[in-house]
Amino acid sequence: MSDVTFDKPLGDSRADRLLDNLDPDIRESFTDQQRRALAEAMRTSTWQRQPIDIRVSLPFLSSRWFLTVVSGRDVRHDGRRRAERLFRPLSTIGNTLFMGAISTVVCSVILVAVLVYSSIIAG
Repeated sequence: MSDVTFDKPLGDSRADRLLDNLDPDIRESFTDQQRRALAEAMRTSTWQRQPIDIRVSLPFLSSRWFLTVVSGRDVRHDGRRRAERLFRPLSTIGNTLFMGAISTVVCSVILVAVLVYSSIIAG
C-alpha cells in the first residue's frame, strides 16, 4: 500500500476541478475574487463524519460493485431534502430488486434457524 497517498495535491481544490470542467470561455470570465469566493463556498460544504459509515467494495462477475450505508442525524434543510427525494427516488427497479434480495436472504437465514432449532427440540 506504499503507492497510495491521502495527501491533497497542491492547487487542486474542488473549486479548481469544477472550473476545469467548465467551457474555457466561461472559465476565463471568472475573476480571482470570484475564484476565491467559489473555493471558500465549496470548502464550507464538507461531508461530516456520521456515526454509522460502512463502505465496502465487492467483486461481482468481471467488475467491482460498491455498497455504502451511512446513517446519522439529518441536518439538511427542507429544500435539499425535497431535491434529494426528487433526484434520488427510493422506488426504483434497482432498489426494489436489492431490497427483495436482502429480504430473501434474511428470511432464508431465519427459516434455516427455525428448522435447526425445531429439529434440536424434536430430536
